[in-house]
Amino acid sequence: MSKGRVEAFSDGVFAIAITLLVLTIAQPNNYSDLAHQLGDRWPSLVAYVVSFAIIGIMWSNHHSVFAHFSHIDRGLNYLNLLLLLTVAFLPYPTGVFGEALRRGEGARTAAVVYSVTMAVNAYAWAALWLYGSRRRRLLVPGFPEEQRTIATVGFTAGTVLYTVAVGVAFVNAYASLALYGALAVYYAMDPLSRLAARSSSRRR
Repeated sequence: MSKGRVEAFSDGVFAIAITLLVLTIAQPNNYSDLAHQLGDRWPSLVAYVVSFAIIGIMWSNHHSVFAHFSHIDRGLNYLNLLLLLTVAFLPYPTGVFGEALRRGEGARTAAVVYSVTMAVNAYAWAALWLYGSRRRRLLVPGFPEEQRTIATVGFTAGTVLYTVAVGVAFVNAYASLALYGALAVYYAMDPLSRLAARSSSRRR
């Protein structure tokens, strides 16, 4: 299958999803008290910022991962579609989460729905990488075996982290949102590449 076409389609989905996020912030319904109305929507704004960062980082990581694949087969394409399904869906639970926090109603349920979405996303990432890297069948020939192992451990650990995050959502909705913000910062620093670079330098 055409690798460039799959990546172009994926870029389009990421772009649409990240753009739709702004629609999750409700418009004011009483302009006579606009300052209060806008201030009252801070939970939606925080949820928007966190999800914007998450999608942006996923887009960057998507390019990094696909750069390591020499080609794409039908199985990888289907797994990529599953990943994109979770990305395109993310604006919906983001809107529900932010509005639930603003109203002070159903926040725990909204946090769990958001967390389950993120957990499914993490499992889709892991499945995509494991499928493409298993026995190096889709990897570029020069990709270091040590980095393959590190990446596999990283993606597997990610599924554990996001599964634990579902449990946090059952305990406290605000703590859940803060946790996703922290995870976004963590993944923004590209820990897998840093770990691989350190490991490579030690071997030298």
